[in-house]
Amino acid sequence: MVDTEDITIAGAGPAGLTAAIILAQAGRRVRVFEQRSGVGRRFNDDFQGLENWSRDEDVLEEVTAMGISPESWWYRTFHGGVLYDPSLRPIRVESERPLFYMVRRGYAHPGSLDLALFEQAKAAGVEFVWNQRLSAPEANIVASGPRGVPMAVARGMTFRTELEDLACGVLNDTMAPAGYVYFLVADHQATLATVLFDKFEKARDCLVHSLEGIKKLFAIKEVKEARQWGGYGLFSMPKSASRDGSLWIGEAAGFQDILFGFGIRNALVSAKLAAQSIIEDRNYDELWRARLLPHLKATLVSRTVYQGLGDLSKRGFWHLTGKNARPDRFMHWLYNFSPLHRALYPLALTRLPRS
Repeated sequence: MVDTEDITIAGAGPAGLTAAIILAQAGRRVRVFEQRSGVGRRFNDDFQGLENWSRDEDVLEEVTAMGISPESWWYRTFHGGVLYDPSLRPIRVESERPLFYMVRRGYAHPGSLDLALFEQAKAAGVEFVWNQRLSAPEANIVASGPRGVPMAVARGMTFRTELEDLACGVLNDTMAPAGYVYFLVADHQATLATVLFDKFEKARDCLVHSLEGIKKLFAIKEVKEARQWGGYGLFSMPKSASRDGSLWIGEAAGFQDILFGFGIRNALVSAKLAAQSIIEDRNYDELWRARLLPHLKATLVSRTVYQGLGDLSKRGFWHLTGKNARPDRFMHWLYNFSPLHRALYPLALTRLPRS
């Protein structure tokens, strides 16, 4: 248990900032150490998705209940989009409930998730130390991002476009082995990314194939002001996320969505739980296991089946989301630990890398 009034946090990503805000609002003195010169330096104003299907509670309502104001950041609400199967056949996915909220990442736009949380943290009295890395044993909370064996790799780019707002996914192994391509447009800015769960060495080539494919699908003649970026995702289910007196949150703890990589919600929730454990003097491992572990197990099983069945699973996913009047409920099932997930879980555990 952490029993000090002065809290140190390693990392100024969404998880670290969220924990800092909640703790500062509870009257703690909080200092955040960030190895870069500011927040959001890993990103280039690219769009990402904040998923809204894993829980019955809307994610924005859940964030608001944490004491975080989502109205301070830029977002777009998406009830669906266009999904392409391995043969590039399109189908329209529509949901009455919002499927996800598009957010911006980075330091270039004042409404990015990173800068909005930073401004909230400053307003709450959080102190920041830049260009300094805090080692795990020195930090009360570790939110320093992924470290370890990658289980997914992303290569992407942002560029200007004449297209109107849209969301598109492509399930094609040439563009994204065992993964998918996402193409998001808002305010005439586009983010294109290939997310690979296999053959990581082909990431650059896959981005080239993805750009060629998207240009054909949407009749894009010219890509303007293009900026490339890359990253990777780590997934794990630790026996404990409390190590040497530190509480580990977000991707530092491995709390990622291994099925499709929608990890922002897990990061924010784990931050809230770590802060709660300090404020209320509760066991952090008990808190995250109750809230996050069922989702982690479910996405591991769903990923094992999805990747194991190859194109058959892609075509099935394409059909079950596009032909379904409630695609949100289907996605909800994929992310929650059902009896079928439980039966397949021992097999899925073999996917985890050995530490």
